[in-house]
Amino acid sequence: MLDHTSSNRVVFDVETQKTFDEVGGYDNKEQLGISYIGVYSYSQNKMFGFLEDELPMLEKILIDEKPMLIGFNSKNFDVPVMQPYFPNIDLAALPHLDILEEINNTLGHRVKLDNVAQATLYKGKSGDGLDAIRWYRSGDLESLAKYCLMDVEVTRDVYEYGLKHGRIFYPSGGERKPIPVKWSDGSQSIADRLAEAFKKHESLEIEYFQVDELNKKEVVTLNVEILDYDGERFDAYCVQMNNKDKFQVSNVWAIHETGQVYAHQGQLF
Repeated sequence: MLDHTSSNRVVFDVETQKTFDEVGGYDNKEQLGISYIGVYSYSQNKMFGFLEDELPMLEKILIDEKPMLIGFNSKNFDVPVMQPYFPNIDLAALPHLDILEEINNTLGHRVKLDNVAQATLYKGKSGDGLDAIRWYRSGDLESLAKYCLMDVEVTRDVYEYGLKHGRIFYPSGGERKPIPVKWSDGSQSIADRLAEAFKKHESLEIEYFQVDELNKKEVVTLNVEILDYDGERFDAYCVQMNNKDKFQVSNVWAIHETGQVYAHQGQLF
């Protein structure tokens, strides 16, 4: 049983030195070589990066802490690539959430991280694995690190969204379709918290994905008083805009309590 409330969790991503063509195909993942590993530590709330010669340091951390691993296609790719560098620990024995595995189990097919991130978070990856290999070979380690850590951040945020909403999204047929997820931190979902606030007339501060007609995202902080709620959308009076507006539940990133209640203003609009 995976513990999604523990601070002993790490989100990680691996970049390689070689392509599959150069090592004879997908079955030879252990020959790809590691150029960089990016890690986000929940216990330290911080990103870390490890070049190839720094991997013994990461192995010691993994041996000492035995954290829960969180990745995307990490069981079938990242861990097999990593294992030759970590002779003193069986990485497959660590608790592990592979988001792509969960998606495949639910949908019956795979979806790219970039597509999931775009549909869920309105942001995607900054490049691809071939870019990372080119940066490594040219000695541009700054670009390599930046790209890898961005992948870690995107993976972490997709995971966090699933924790808060109980679902993530993917694009299909021009639509943004939900994927129910099984991981949860055991706390009240965002949808349930919005429903409760509507029922109790509680004011909330929300962090909201505001998306324009070009699908560009900006996270804004708004104080809202919910006037109507149907589980997917809600009408609310927004203090900052001083008017009533419509909001998507799926675009709420986080909720913060205000400790305030309001008189229902629905009759005013």
